[in-house]
Amino acid sequence: MSVDREPRQLPAPAFEEYTGFLLHRLGIGAQRVIEETLRPLDLRPREFRVLALLGDTPRSQRELAELSRLDRTTMVAVVDRLEDLELVRRTRNATDRRKYLVERTAAGASLVGDAMVKLIKAEREFLSPLPEDRQTELNALLRELYAVRIVDC
Repeated sequence: MSVDREPRQLPAPAFEEYTGFLLHRLGIGAQRVIEETLRPLDLRPREFRVLALLGDTPRSQRELAELSRLDRTTMVAVVDRLEDLELVRRTRNATDRRKYLVERTAAGASLVGDAMVKLIKAEREFLSPLPEDRQTELNALLRELYAVRIVDC
C-alpha cells in the first residue's frame, strides 16, 4: 500500500537570504545611487530614461511611453519638465497634425552623454565588491530575466 506524503522540504533560508528580498533591497540601493548621481544634473531617473531612449530619432509621446514602460500621464509630466528645461522640444507631426513628436535638443543630447559617464562610474562603484567577470555574469542573468519579466514603472 502506498502512502502519499508531501515531499521532504528543505529548511527555509533566513528571510534576508531570499532572492526576492535581496533583489528588492539592492534595487532600492541602486535607485538611490542613480538618483544621487543624476541630482546634480537636475534630472530624475524617469527623465533620464526618456532622454536616453529618444536618441537622435524624434518619437511620439505614445511611442516613448511604450519604450520607457511609463504610463501616458507620467509621460506627459516627464516631457513637460524636459521641455521646460529645454532638453527636448515638441513639434507637430507632419503626417498627422493632431500629434506631436518629441526630439532631443543639443543640450539634451549633451546632458545624456554627461549623465551616462557619471552613471557608469557610479554603477562600477556599486558593483565593485564583485570581480569584473561576475559583474558581467550578473548583468547577463538580469537581462535574461528582464526579457521575460518586464515590469511597468
